[in-house]
Amino acid sequence: MADTTTVKVHTSTRDLLLEIGAARRQSADQVIRAALTAMKRDERRSVAAAEARAIKDDPQDRAEIEAIHQDLAALQAPT
Repeated sequence: MADTTTVKVHTSTRDLLLEIGAARRQSADQVIRAALTAMKRDERRSVAAAEARAIKDDPQDRAEIEAIHQDLAALQAPT
């Protein structure tokens, strides 16, 4: 059996965890892992959005993006 540990949480948190697990037919471990995965994905999206905003405001980056779009359009043009 895999190693396990105990995490101390408020009883309301435990109850919510069990409620979500029951609704999804998942164990507490599965619910926690899904939540952590979603949090990591949200963090990556937040970082990517911040980087996109920074690129949008940089004329040199905008010119590079436009060149890439033109290259893609040329590749997709009918021959």
